[in-house]
Parts: sequence; C-alpha cells; structure tokens
Amino acid sequence: MIMRKLFTICLTLILCGAAANLFGQTRYLDEVFSTVKRTDSVVYGVNVSVLTMGAQNLVMNIYEPDGDTATDRPMVLLFPTGNFLPAILNGSPNGNLDDSTVVEICNRLAKRGYVAAACFNRHGWLAQNPDQSIQTATLLQAAYRGIQDGRTAVRFAKKTVAEDGNPYGIDAKKIIMGGIGTGGYISLGCAYLNTYDEIKLAKFTDFTTGQPYVDTTVHGNIWGTNMTMLNLPNHTSYSSDFLMAFNLGGALGDSTWVDDGEIPAVSFHTPQDPNAPYDIGIVIVPTTGNTVIDQAAGSFAVARINNRFGNNDVFVNAMIMDAYTTAANTLNSGYEGLMPFNRPLDPMGTWDCPPLPAFPHEGEGAPWDWWNEAAFIAAWDATGSMTPGFAVNCDQRAGNPDMSAMKGRLYVDSVMGYLSPRMVAALNSLSTDIEDVRELTQFQAFPNPAKTSITLASDVATPILGVVIYDLAGRQVYASQKIMTSQVELDRGGLNAGVYMVKVVFKDGVVTEKVVFE
Repeated sequence: MIMRKLFTICLTLILCGAAANLFGQTRYLDEVFSTVKRTDSVVYGVNVSVLTMGAQNLVMNIYEPDGDTATDRPMVLLFPTGNFLPAILNGSPNGNLDDSTVVEICNRLAKRGYVAAACFNRHGWLAQNPDQSIQTATLLQAAYRGIQDGRTAVRFAKKTVAEDGNPYGIDAKKIIMGGIGTGGYISLGCAYLNTYDEIKLAKFTDFTTGQPYVDTTVHGNIWGTNMTMLNLPNHTSYSSDFLMAFNLGGALGDSTWVDDGEIPAVSFHTPQDPNAPYDIGIVIVPTTGNTVIDQAAGSFAVARINNRFGNNDVFVNAMIMDAYTTAANTLNSGYEGLMPFNRPLDPMGTWDCPPLPAFPHEGEGAPWDWWNEAAFIAAWDATGSMTPGFAVNCDQRAGNPDMSAMKGRLYVDSVMGYLSPRMVAALNSLSTDIEDVRELTQFQAFPNPAKTSITLASDVATPILGVVIYDLAGRQVYASQKIMTSQVELDRGGLNAGVYMVKVVFKDGVVTEKVVFE
C-alpha cells in the first residue's frame, strides 16, 4: 500500500503530544525524570509450570517515573534472557528480572516517561536429556510458552486499564514489547507468530512421528487463551495485539512468520553472535551447545523482510537523522530498524582467564550484559557442581571477554539512542494518519526514467520537507531532511541502474513515487 500512518520529520516529532516537552527536554526521547518508582512481583497471570506441574504466578516488576501525573503513558514490556531455565541452573548469571541489563533499560525507559515492566516467563525444558530430539522438542515448547506469557502480559496491561482503575497510568493502545537474548525470541514471536499453521513446518515437526512438536490440545493455542493440560487462560476478553517489537539478540523461529502489514520492529545484534543467527541460520543453545532450530531468522533477516514489506516505513518516514542512526547505517545495509554491533573475534582465539591460562574466545552475542562475578561464582559453587564456579564464569566471559558495567552501559546508551526516536515514531503513528498529498502539492518527478538526475517539484505553497530513497529490497539508499523548498534535484550519484521508490515528505502528508535510473 502506498500510504501508511506517518510520523513526519524530527522537528514535528518533538512537538507532538506524545513527546511533550518537559523541563527543556523531550519526554520519551530524553530522561526527563530523575527518579523511578518500582513495584515488584505484580502478578500478571497464572499458568502451568512444567518444572512443578502446578500453577505458577507470572510476575512483573513495574517501573514508573517518580512524581509523574500522566495517566496515558506508553508501556514497555521487557523479557530477559535465560535460555528458558532459571539463572545459575542455566549455566549463566543471567535469567532474572534483576539482570543488570534488564534493570538498566527499565530504569532508563521510566526516566523517559514510559511505564516499563520486567516480565518473568515460565522456565523448563529437558536440557540434560541425551536425546537431542527431546531437547529440541521441549525447548521449542518452552519458547511457545514464552510467547503465550508475552501475550498474557499484553492482555493484563489492557485489563488493568479497563477493570482495575488504571493503577499504572497507561494507555492500552500504546504497548511495546522487547526482549534481551532469549527474551528476543519471545518479543519477535509475539509480534509475528499469527497462526498455528506457521509452526506446522518440517523443522518444528518430530520426523519419527510426523507430528508437530507443539500440540494445541496439550500446550494451548498460540495466544494462550484456552484451557488445556499445560495452559491456563488469562484475561481472554482482551486483545494480545501491541504496537511495536524490539530485540537485543535472539531470533525469529522462521522468516515466513513476517507478513505484509505487520507491526514494525527494531533489532540490535552482533553479527558474530555464536548462538543466534544474524541472518538466516541455526540456533544453538548455550546451555547444551546443541543445534535446536535450522534456518531461523536473525535480526538482519527480520529487518530485511520488514523493510521489503514496508512494515518499518513508520521509521523511514520519520526521517530520523542522528549519530546513532548514522552509525547503524554504516553496518545495516540500509535496512531501517537494524543496529548491528560489530564485535570482531580475538585474532589469537584465546584470552587470559585466571586461574586458567587461556580460554577460547567464542565471539560476542551480548556485549550489553554484565554481572557480579563473585556472586555468580559463589552461587554456582553452592549448587555442589563438580565444575568449579571460576571455570563456569570463565566460560561466560569467553563470550564477553571485556565485560564490565561501564561497557554494558555504553551499549545501553546506543540501544536507547537508536530505539527511543523509533518508539516515538511508532507511538505517534496511532494519532497521525496523513493521506497521500499528490494532488494537494501538485507533485511531479521528471524526467522519469532518468539518466543522471531527477527533479522533484511541488507547488510553492507546499514545499518539500524531506526525501528518502530506497531500493526494491527495502534498503534505504538516500535520505535528506529540512529541505524546505518546492524543487529538489536528486543526483543519481553511485546508484546502480534500476527501479527505486522515493518518499517525499510534506507538512500534511507524503508522496511515494517509483523512479527509474537507466
């Protein structure tokens, strides 16, 4: 479709109601609150735990800007990493609602004016079973439960507004879901798994029986809204839909889950991630080192498909031009909504880890993570494992050799810098529905086809504010803003011969034009 809901250029963005100016800064873009109020262990649902085969409370820790009086705030649901197992038992210091990165991001969101919720999801799968097919089946079922829990959290948020007097001051239409590592599988799955048929693929099927690993009569439907042996329905009268997704690592079960007209997504990923693919590839579980899914879609693939379908056009049309976007665009092949973090391997392949002489450097999948090493080692040793805690900590450091709080927070700086304006763009798309203004502006593009340059022209009363060009694969190849003139000559530059889509932004709308360079 030519037109999508449009959030215009950055100047308009910071003047819109959802980004109201507070104390000389811009709410939702900048940290306008100095302190945060946190409410722990809020029960958002009850469901079956496969660890105990009994009912388990699903809880979230809710962060709010302290002293804020707004009652229509966007809510961000954030799911942590953890390989669908409890921290320590998963061989990692991470997997809790109090993980350093989770707390850091939630605090920063709340200081920007959001309501943020760190959300627990159910754990449990047969990681130690010697049969890899059983490992695969039970892990995929764990991921499925995570998606059900994510959708339960969305419905809970809407229920608090409709039935509970809106105790957290949120706007039920403005819900965003994100995930870190394993949580990225949840946020992307909740965004793009829309039908049960999408998981009836060969790679999600037991080849010995021909049956899908997930059986809705046992595990519940994809929304988690029906009663089965392993699923209890929660808040079923509310929609599980939300506005936007984001992920730090993780992947999507299959690229075919993304369809035209889906919600936008912002992804952060290291191409060197040893466990989750950056493009299309295999998923390896750090707990076991085994391959679980083949041909999963990593962040690069998700961004490529979303750009091709126009799902991320809300970001393209916002024409976000800042240092974070510039840095991302040097690595993301022009795919809006993707910020890669290049973390090259140690050329020697090892690094020092006292008291071990050397440990292999595996490649970094989560440079934003950090943890208390002494506490992790002590907690591990308390389990009575034959493997000493210092060795397990070294194994974790192999994927993050220069891990520190300072480094982690620097990466969160980049995450928030790139993510914040895109969340605001998505939020504003709810209230800004601008039509195609070709006739109003008397827009023309000539010559078309062109050899060296093409001129974009409009009526002098409706000047052009910005221009974005992207190729047919959805890659952005040119962008310019703050033009404020009725005629622009675009030089072909280094663009190859072919067809391109040009989005021309005006005060009251947008025009999309197909142009051809011969």
